[in-house]
Parts: sequence; structure tokens; C-alpha cells
Amino acid sequence: MIATILGWLTGGTLKQITSSLSDAYKAKLAAQNDTQRMEADLVISKLEAARDIALAEASDRWSATRLGRLLIVVPFSLWWTAIYLVQIVNPWFGLTLTVVDVPPHVNDMARILIPAIILGDAGALIARKIGGR
Repeated sequence: MIATILGWLTGGTLKQITSSLSDAYKAKLAAQNDTQRMEADLVISKLEAARDIALAEASDRWSATRLGRLLIVVPFSLWWTAIYLVQIVNPWFGLTLTVVDVPPHVNDMARILIPAIILGDAGALIARKIGGR
């Protein structure tokens, strides 16, 4: 799990996307009818959009969305992961571990900031698409 998070933060996502994109192009070439080709085209377009977001993010190390992920999304996710893990591990091993619940004001803030970060990614992609024309 930690390797996945570190790969996500350091650009490993781009490698996964390009690998999947290559597989999708091979699937399109191997398609035997129009339906399979159209399905492959749909997968390719989704992967290309994800690749474009990853490229935009990788080109700007200090972007607001990258900083938002590092300072907001990752800690919030780890906090919630710890809460769920403790709830699972305690009954299995008879432990009494506790993790302080996310304070309501932090939870409210995360419900606004996390979607804003996602929209920021989409906005960066759109800006690059429009600027590239």
C-alpha cells in the first residue's frame, strides 16, 4: 500500500497508464468487429485523458493540486485508513487500540477541499487541451 502511495505521489501513475494504454491499442488492433473496436476506442480515450492529467501534474511539481494532495488528501486518507484498520484489528486480536476520530471541522473542510483538488486536475487538463489547439 505504501509503495502504491509513493508511486502515485512520485509519478508512477504515468507508467501504469502508458502500460494500460499500450494494452488498449493492442486490443483495438486485435478487435474482430466494430463493437470491440468501439469499446477499445472508449478505453483508449479514457486512458489518454488520465495520461494527460498525469503529464500536466508531473510537469508542475509545485502545483496547487499536487500540494493539496500532499497536505490534505494523503493525511486525511491515512487518518481514515487508521480508523478502519483499528476497527478491524481490535476484534481479531482482542486489542483496545484507538484512533481519535476525525474532528467535524476537519471532516467538513475535507469534503470541500478534496473535490476541489479533483476539479483542479480536470481544470488543468482542460486548460492544456484548449491551449494546445
